[in-house]
Amino acid sequence: MAKTSSWKYTLREIIIVIIGITIAFSMNKCAESRSNTKLKEQYLTNLKSDIEADRLQLENNIEAIDKKIKVCEQIIPVLNTNSQQGMSLLTNVFEIVEYENFNSKKTTYLTLVNSGDLKLIEDFELKTAIQQHYSNYEEMADDYIRHTSLIQDYLGNYLVNNADYDQMNQGNSPFLDEIKLKNIVRALLQSFVDKRTATQEGVKSCDNVLETLGEALN
Repeated sequence: MAKTSSWKYTLREIIIVIIGITIAFSMNKCAESRSNTKLKEQYLTNLKSDIEADRLQLENNIEAIDKKIKVCEQIIPVLNTNSQQGMSLLTNVFEIVEYENFNSKKTTYLTLVNSGDLKLIEDFELKTAIQQHYSNYEEMADDYIRHTSLIQDYLGNYLVNNADYDQMNQGNSPFLDEIKLKNIVRALLQSFVDKRTATQEGVKSCDNVLETLGEALN
């Protein structure tokens, strides 16, 4: 009888321990789930803020690019025509030397990817939209790089090696080979157009992912 009571007592203790472990495990899982949900929401909120800032930067770039397209269209007709443009032409040429960069706020996205926390976003459509958006940035960057290279390698080189700025004192154009400059500006005009198109696509990508993020946060 004593042995039976001892066995029952031991079994009861084992059951109590198992129940306790199960409860503790469930509580930890619930706490972890709440923590992950909070962390995911913070990531999504930060992503939304980052992409809104990116969108504003892209909109500003479009505005600046549009102005430079107009400048190119003003420059091309007067080059190699013996038109006495003087300082006005020089000012316009130097205006298109400046180029717009795009520096995406990618810290939140890179943290998501590098930490492995991207798995917290279980919504396949949302996760795909975010990944596709940042992939779109990489495609847009190609047009930015091509444009920058054209300015640095061709226009910048021309302004150093094919211009006599002393001619400005006599009211003459400082550019020694206006045919060459005209061809460079024509190429730049096309690169501005390509860059603007790529930037507009970047804005659309921002709009699409912001809409998806907004739905996920509501």
